[in-house]
Amino acid sequence: MKLQRFFSIILTLCTAGLSAQNSDWGVRTGIEVEKKLNKKWEIGFGGEYRWKEGMSLTDQIRGSFETGYKPWKFLKIGAGYELIADKKKKRDSYINRHRFKLDATGSYKYGRFTANWRPRLQITLYDDDDVDDDEPDNYRWVMRNRFGLNYNIPKIPVKPYIQIEIYHRVFNNPDYYKNRFSTGLEYTITKHHEIDLGYKRDSEIANGKKSYFDVLAVKYKFSF
Repeated sequence: MKLQRFFSIILTLCTAGLSAQNSDWGVRTGIEVEKKLNKKWEIGFGGEYRWKEGMSLTDQIRGSFETGYKPWKFLKIGAGYELIADKKKKRDSYINRHRFKLDATGSYKYGRFTANWRPRLQITLYDDDDVDDDEPDNYRWVMRNRFGLNYNIPKIPVKPYIQIEIYHRVFNNPDYYKNRFSTGLEYTITKHHEIDLGYKRDSEIANGKKSYFDVLAVKYKFSF
């Protein structure tokens, strides 16, 4: 209860003044392990646990595998798979999603600023056929465009960042239905250890109504 109260206070401070229409908030914790095979290839594994409804309920449990290739310093091409165990409140059980993704990340450095753009195409498949295709989280083909900017602070191992991501359905009435605003800090502990502490706000349109989901996210990354 103390942990839940702490995160509640943090989310309240982060979202104060942004909107009086918040529908929910939650917390996401993750871990990522990245291995550089050579100068151009890398692989990574990750896991994530998500809470919703004021951190009172489990939302999702995720496991992922990704691979990346850098043909040039400013461009990275990636592909990956993600297994998502999605907790459904009405059923009091999980539905497994299998998500495959293909993306490319381009970056441009100017002084201590780095701008980046990542278009991603993803397809999501389900173990259970009884899935409502009209629910935004259940869209099978989705195109995501993420734009970001970070800053390298001189002599301090902290990089503040800001991002905006836009979601579109690809087939079945292609349409924009969601955007995600993110901001946070990447803290490099040592060469191999990094922590990302961030705030995210999802703005989603479903059935003509707009809802919000605020998130406090913490991720630890180990690279070697």
